[in-house]
Amino acid sequence: MKKRVLSLFLAFTLLCGLLPLSSVSVRAYWVTDITYPVEGGNLYFDKSSGTITDCDDTVTSADIPSEIDGVAVTSIGDGAFFWRSSLTSVTIPKSVTSISDYAFSLCSSLTSVTIPNSVTSIGEGAFSDCGSLTSVTIPNSVTSTGDYAFSRCSSLTSITIPDGVTSIGDGAFSECSSLMSVTIPDGVTSIGDDAFSSCSSLTSVTIPNSVTSIGDYAFSWCTSLTSITIPNNVTDIGERAFVSCYDLTEICVAEDNLQYFGDEYGVLFNKDKSKLIQ
Repeated sequence: MKKRVLSLFLAFTLLCGLLPLSSVSVRAYWVTDITYPVEGGNLYFDKSSGTITDCDDTVTSADIPSEIDGVAVTSIGDGAFFWRSSLTSVTIPKSVTSISDYAFSLCSSLTSVTIPNSVTSIGEGAFSDCGSLTSVTIPNSVTSTGDYAFSRCSSLTSITIPDGVTSIGDGAFSECSSLMSVTIPDGVTSIGDDAFSSCSSLTSVTIPNSVTSIGDYAFSWCTSLTSITIPNNVTDIGERAFVSCYDLTEICVAEDNLQYFGDEYGVLFNKDKSKLIQ
């Protein structure tokens, strides 16, 4: 599958240099894939792997069934709905366990998606650049989300990360400019580089005691963030984790934290105050 997507990407890049973008149409399905009609066009399904591989540019709504031609639909393939600007809604069946890399990336009209409690993984960039997506519920079954999974979802206002997730990937919610609140559950141990960078509407976030590391630029340019609490177990805060958080006036550090110290003026130091962090 990845070889197929890579070759298609290269072909797409070459075509873009020769043709106007409006005239370029790249398909991710094999000729052996079968079609399944939905609103506005067809989905394409690989029976050998149980994977939705692609859909027509004209598809507006996709209610994906749990079976096609007697075969269970178990995954949404790499780039299956990539850049389908007419797509407004998707329902994913309970038979699906994985949403692959860039599966819904650049679906600019997508306003709603139902992710069932059977999905365990959401791939890299899976919903990136879905600018009309206002909310999404990640089910408790999900244990991993890829880097930049929801990056640049500029209309997304809130997100709840499920209890089973142990790490928040690099850039996972970066540039979600309307994101005002986020719930990070106990069990998350790391917050990746740029995870919430440029979330300019984010006013508060609670970091649970389970977190041990906060990546480089993790909350950079969160210009509405006013306070942050560093819990006991954090031992590593990356470079410029809170840079350009202009409204950040309060940085509290748990008394039992052995690596960092925060004073009453909202300044963050290492424990012996020999290094200024923020």
